[in-house]
Amino acid sequence: MPALPSKHKRLYLDHNASAPIVQGVHGVILDALTTTGNPSSPHAEGRASRQWIEQARRIVAKVLSAAALDVVFCSGGTEANHLGLLGLARAVSEERRQILIPSTVHPSLWAAGQALQDRGFSLKSLPVDPAGRIDIARASELLANQRTAAVAFSLVNHELGTVVDYEAVVKLAHDAGALVFCDAVQALGRMPLSVATIGADAISVSAHKIGGPKGVGALWIRPGIDLLPIIGGGKQESGRRPGTQATALIAGFGAAASAVQEGLGDSDRQRRICAYLAEEIAGLGGRLLSSDKEGVCNTICVHFPGIPGDLLVSSFDLVGIAISTGAACSSGTNLPSTVLMAVGLGEDEALECIRVSVGRGTTQADAERFVGELPVILARAKQFS
Repeated sequence: MPALPSKHKRLYLDHNASAPIVQGVHGVILDALTTTGNPSSPHAEGRASRQWIEQARRIVAKVLSAAALDVVFCSGGTEANHLGLLGLARAVSEERRQILIPSTVHPSLWAAGQALQDRGFSLKSLPVDPAGRIDIARASELLANQRTAAVAFSLVNHELGTVVDYEAVVKLAHDAGALVFCDAVQALGRMPLSVATIGADAISVSAHKIGGPKGVGALWIRPGIDLLPIIGGGKQESGRRPGTQATALIAGFGAAASAVQEGLGDSDRQRRICAYLAEEIAGLGGRLLSSDKEGVCNTICVHFPGIPGDLLVSSFDLVGIAISTGAACSSGTNLPSTVLMAVGLGEDEALECIRVSVGRGTTQADAERFVGELPVILARAKQFS
């Protein structure tokens, strides 16, 4: 398809992949970057570096309504998912060898389950309904054998925006003696989070989904659970995650997390923008795969029958608009989304979907620009599909 001219600056509508950096975070990262010492060193330079980390730990803990001592910093959501789920599975008795995870979770969480499968656990997929929510009745049946070590889920689905019925899932799991892992990476900054309210035994979050730097995440682990490291090394992070901490990135995470509470007040505005987009998209023949009643304020997943999603993504890119077909870590694989197939789409249909995700910087004018480009792009795409 020939390049289409654009009269506008680029428009970013892929916040679920990574949010634009929050104002002020750059400065904090640079200040922390100039701090010389190793945070594990006892001298003044080391203590100065350590101070950045502990300040960020307190801020992230506050956002989660948790104690700072229970927050572990790591390299991102992927590592947090592995560290948390593997840690929970090893914290239960040897008789419990079943892991339950819906196939709609982020690929990194499913991969953590597969890592446990390689270690002798039985990995089973929890069925979901057409909106991507866990089938509670089926989950109850799978938990009845009392052999489940851990149940894991994504609080907010990265492609559909659906919020899991976490209260019911957590209660079922705990009543059956299983521990619970919650991937809250897509939830942070988009809905209120509290470790007490969620009720899980471990929760993962990531900085770059809330306008912080890429390459840093955190894991909250319930007090009393012995979290063993998944790699060898030193005794950093209270012996739970070896390796010299990325001081500047962690400081940036703290700076972004401090803006989260303020950002939550923007959810109604984002929801209105998404409602406008949903109405206009449906009017142009798009099939919406989730609704604002089931999900967070910022995500729309839509199926355009007969038009490859990657063609639409590249077409919008040429006019200066960034959207996606789903998880960024799965892009370029030419494989249908496991999330979309789990909620009932066929392989061809799953490849005909796009995701639009907005954020605090998205305006009504941005939404109108997207809608204005959509009919032309759809008409052109149909000629090439």
